[in-house]
Amino acid sequence: MSVSGSMLVASGAMATYSDALAVTGNNIANLNTVGYKESRFAFADLMSTFDGTVETGHGVRLADVSKPFQQGALETTSSTTDLAISGNGFFIVRNPLSNVLYYTRAGQFHLDNVGRLVNDSDLILQGSGGDLAVGSGPTAPAQATSSMALQLNLDAGAAPPAAAFPAGPDASASAWMTAANFSSVTTIYDSLGSAHDLTFVYRLTAPNTWEYRVLAPRNQLDATAAGSTELRQVSVPGTLAFTPAGQFDLTASALSDINGLAWTNGATQTIPAANVNFAGTVQFAQPSFVYAATQNGLPAGTFTGLTIDGEGNLIGRFSNGTTQTLGTIALANFANVDDLDPMGDTLFSPSVASGAASNGTANQNGLGGIVGGTLELSTVDLANQFVALLSSQRAFQVNSRVVTTADQMYAIAAELKG
Repeated sequence: MSVSGSMLVASGAMATYSDALAVTGNNIANLNTVGYKESRFAFADLMSTFDGTVETGHGVRLADVSKPFQQGALETTSSTTDLAISGNGFFIVRNPLSNVLYYTRAGQFHLDNVGRLVNDSDLILQGSGGDLAVGSGPTAPAQATSSMALQLNLDAGAAPPAAAFPAGPDASASAWMTAANFSSVTTIYDSLGSAHDLTFVYRLTAPNTWEYRVLAPRNQLDATAAGSTELRQVSVPGTLAFTPAGQFDLTASALSDINGLAWTNGATQTIPAANVNFAGTVQFAQPSFVYAATQNGLPAGTFTGLTIDGEGNLIGRFSNGTTQTLGTIALANFANVDDLDPMGDTLFSPSVASGAASNGTANQNGLGGIVGGTLELSTVDLANQFVALLSSQRAFQVNSRVVTTADQMYAIAAELKG
């Protein structure tokens, strides 16, 4: 090989190590980039030539720059919409302008102004049914009360009141209370989510036997009596019976339906006697009191927050105490993830070498789980990058020495005189 050939080999090597230095510098620059995967370079020699039996090399080239996909460390954050994948897989995001799908391990998402989960570049996170969105104001529907349970103590030492219950369905609250030994109020909900108070009045009628009636505000049932303060009876008289030991005796009791609930707002409902539960009620010689009252009705609920479980389900929380699954995050994987094409912003696109995306959901078909309130950190190992940095610098330096030496030899040859 000529002296000038040696200069070309060394200068080509310097260019190659400059490119390697750029890869190392890019890794170090992305030390704190969420979801970034460290790049790794590989060298290969150039095809040699033969002068007779003598083989002469032509230098080095940068053969490949790949991104081995290793799991990055997981860091907990304060945002429930920060997501990380523990295991295999990529988040799928869609560019709403070009409709192109990209794949990423960076899980910094937030809700936009229309309730879509987007990343910092406004790419939309994809779910099993397309764009993931909770909506700008999701609500949980109201649930009408269809069952209730009361647990109370009725005073075994009480005496029957002198006054009788009113004969008509409508009477003042004082008329009902004067004829009762005890009363309790339970709030129920209609199908529109409006709350209504049902008043239970209890009257001792015989040893171990109590009569009860259920009352509702007349002004909520009778549109012509909007200003009324009377209570209307909404059940036939029922009976609660007790054993000599003061325990509730269901077989000897006669429970009644709560019906006639045609509210002025247009909602109607009935609570069958079979769904009115007095189990646990007792009759002991102490003042009457309610120690538990439950019912299954709910008002309408407004959206209060979001959680994301390990299967990628978006679970909305609502002000009425209910939850709803609002969508499921989709994940993708590839036959050869190391050959995905990097597109910047920690995004990747499929290539021929990577194969097409295989979509699924978390913890299924080899895909990893999703960890909410967590981010996957960069996989850059700073110690390894410093080693690569020094190695590239040293290789560049010694190849520059080759160029200098070849230049000196060329000058000597040029000064030779015949």
